[in-house]
Amino acid sequence: MEMNWKKFFTEKKIRALVFDFDGIIGDTEGLQMEKWNILLKPYGIKISLDEYAKKYCGKTSTKEIPVLLKKEYGNRIPFTADELGKKAGLILKELFMIRDINLMPQAKKSILFFISFKLAVCSGKNPEELEMKLSSVGMNNIFPKNYRSTQAEAGGLGKPHPAMYLLAVRRLGLTPAECVAFEDTSSGVKSAADAGLFVIAMPNAYSKGQDFSRADVVIQGGWPTFMEEVQNSFSKNQGN
Repeated sequence: MEMNWKKFFTEKKIRALVFDFDGIIGDTEGLQMEKWNILLKPYGIKISLDEYAKKYCGKTSTKEIPVLLKKEYGNRIPFTADELGKKAGLILKELFMIRDINLMPQAKKSILFFISFKLAVCSGKNPEELEMKLSSVGMNNIFPKNYRSTQAEAGGLGKPHPAMYLLAVRRLGLTPAECVAFEDTSSGVKSAADAGLFVIAMPNAYSKGQDFSRADVVIQGGWPTFMEEVQNSFSKNQGN
């Protein structure tokens, strides 16, 4: 059953939308996986799509994933977890520079549909990385710098900790109940839910097997499906 989105936004008095970047705005989850495979290839390690989806997708690249990789592969990786995170970050920066970065299908059109709302983005290890991501898809002008939230700015606490979303809400000058979060991973969903936002999950090929039970709504099919529901809802209620 389709949700009446016009009624939802009106009755809940929603004033802002907060977006994750990887897998929600940018079609970049593949680059996140690729950076690890580039880094680990010299040591005979290759992470499959299935393994990445189950173990690593949505976890922080500076802390969680390096620790998990060291636990999984031990001395085969001749770096500390901290060194792994730093090296992976450099590789990701190179990939963003040399690759054409695509948006998720209908992402920009969908986000601009809500341009009358406050728009924020909650992603990345630091402001420089987030700026790089937004610039790569030509959307840095849509999100004011004071409406951006990163792990470094949230005391180094990445998702699934709620700190990044709490920071985003504070910068918006709103309450969590006035904000909707869009996420594609279980850790992102948990982060936003624990911060008190209404959470819309949009699973993709890298996260579709994850647990989205903390989401308020799960949209299979991403932006095209969501916007079809939204536009149907608004057109049906034009006279109301």
